[in-house]
Amino acid sequence: MKKNTFIVALALLLAPIAVQASTGGKELPSKISKDNSVKEVIDSYVKAIGGESKMKAVHNVEMNMEAEIQGMKLIISGVTDQENERLLNVTEVNGNVMSKTVVKDGVGTVTAMGQEQVLTKEQVSAVLKNQVYAFRELYLDELGIAVTFEGTEEVGGEQAYKLSFEAGGDANTIEYYSVETGLKIQTVSEIAGTIQYKDYQEVDGLMMPMKMVITNSMMPMPLEAKITSIKFNQDLDDSVFN
Repeated sequence: MKKNTFIVALALLLAPIAVQASTGGKELPSKISKDNSVKEVIDSYVKAIGGESKMKAVHNVEMNMEAEIQGMKLIISGVTDQENERLLNVTEVNGNVMSKTVVKDGVGTVTAMGQEQVLTKEQVSAVLKNQVYAFRELYLDELGIAVTFEGTEEVGGEQAYKLSFEAGGDANTIEYYSVETGLKIQTVSEIAGTIQYKDYQEVDGLMMPMKMVITNSMMPMPLEAKITSIKFNQDLDDSVFN
């Protein structure tokens, strides 16, 4: 399978991905103290989302999204199950399956354009660290992710705290959290593109972004995806991940 096909399929997963952030690079004064700064940013984020107890009560997520690119309708559906480290993601274009990603039992596959690619152990690890956990900020120790406070930058016209997540290889990301609201507003990683999180709304007591704008060098233009449904803690049959 051509590498670009795999990257596009990976870019459409509901997860932290990126090329380079269009942040303007403007350094701004930080309201967060240098001592314990990572914890302060994450604590503010957790509070803004709805609190640690509600976030940790989420064990799996079903999410559906719609988007349009060059006149083609995309339907993106995903299921993540952090308890059993399983993931399913399907992208349909004009009613036809463009890509399907499945991770279960430590094995991952990406099927796109009629071809299947088995993910390496490193790629499976990246998917598990970036995509299976709905709120991975609460599981940094378990996932072996080191986080560094990188100061403050301007993202989309607002001030944001910049945290570097060192998870290993393709799993490394840069996360941006709004100084004003505490909410995550952008994710950047080297492999795939940039995700901006917008239009936060309450879902079962948790603040969730209902719009994501994905920018990727393999796509001709930014992809604006709107979430049409989110469900937490569903009864998931094994057949879902086939």
